[in-house]
Amino acid sequence: MKQFLIILACYLARTINAAQTVLDNSCPSDSPTSCSTTKEASCCFEAPGGILLQTQFWDYSPATGASDLFTLHGLWPDNCDGTYEQFCDNSNTIANDGSSVESIIVDSFGDQELYDNLNGVWKDINGNDHSLWAHEWNKHGTCINTILPKCYTNYQQYQNVYNYYKILYDLFENLPTYKWLVDAGITPSNSKTYTKSQIQQALNSKFGANVYFKCDSNNAINEVWYFHHIKGSLLQQQFIPIDSLSNTNCPSSGILFPPKGGSGSNPTTTTTNSGPAPTGVPSSGYIKLSDKSGCLISNGKYYTSGTCATYHFAQAGEDNITIKSSKGNCGVDSSNNFSCGSSVTSTGFEVENGQIGVDGNFKWCLGDSTGSGSTAQTSIYLSDGSCSSFTISVSSN
Repeated sequence: MKQFLIILACYLARTINAAQTVLDNSCPSDSPTSCSTTKEASCCFEAPGGILLQTQFWDYSPATGASDLFTLHGLWPDNCDGTYEQFCDNSNTIANDGSSVESIIVDSFGDQELYDNLNGVWKDINGNDHSLWAHEWNKHGTCINTILPKCYTNYQQYQNVYNYYKILYDLFENLPTYKWLVDAGITPSNSKTYTKSQIQQALNSKFGANVYFKCDSNNAINEVWYFHHIKGSLLQQQFIPIDSLSNTNCPSSGILFPPKGGSGSNPTTTTTNSGPAPTGVPSSGYIKLSDKSGCLISNGKYYTSGTCATYHFAQAGEDNITIKSSKGNCGVDSSNNFSCGSSVTSTGFEVENGQIGVDGNFKWCLGDSTGSGSTAQTSIYLSDGSCSSFTISVSSN
């Protein structure tokens, strides 16, 4: 019995520590919102960097990242007056070359999923992805005062680095710039141009506040910044959208949105009007299960907690669509399991009333699971009639 209790205690300790990996503070629910008071910084009040910017880039020449993705760039804590601090704590930095980021995320905190996801979306124009990750932490992450080591109950080395990366990715996934533009009829083109008001409407209506976007010397959109206040600690992730503190440098009309690999110059036609996606299926969205919480993550498995993966849908013939995630093509294998990855052969899926199926079968079952509790990942497969089935649907939310 004594040995059993020792084993149980060790298991519970590991479970508690895992739960604390992302959210490890005890800030009260009435913690103040950043920039709402002049009180000094604390572990439950972000100051002086009370404005948090999530920044995304559209690097089209040279093409960087997926062709349908504004790549992740960073999470910047600006001061409430629009100024900013940088490289705030040399004792809290990591190797500038990014050589330690994989070890921190995967070896120290066991989050292969996050590491794989970041590799798909956090891209450097010169190909030095991990150096960019390290730079963003060292320059900006060290200035976020609510994730200082002293703010953790049981701080583990580099826990705040991991938290910064995890929270940054989760926030990025909730700000799908490319999807919001395409849903408004603003698509990459070598010939079309758009007005400032079209882009503002597309982004502001989804974000809930004025979004900053920037143009390069070709009048091509190449950066988007989302401004937030935050309530309490960064670990609580209570981001509040606010209007941009910066004004766009883009012209009122003639704005380019060049496809990646394009030149971003010499358009041949004039401004187009925005409109809905032509197929009736969103160009991108989440995949959710009927009567179940959670959603599918980027490898195609069902997950009850965390952030839903953004899937991309494209017409494939008259009746079928293809599905992709940041992992790669999605398909159904010989055992009828749904999965996504770089080695997966794409399947022609059907969508009826938002529900996804294959060859007329729109019912799915839960399969094998890895992990446990809220972190369990469960495969799904096409129903053979022997399970308690459900449907999966495209969701634009």
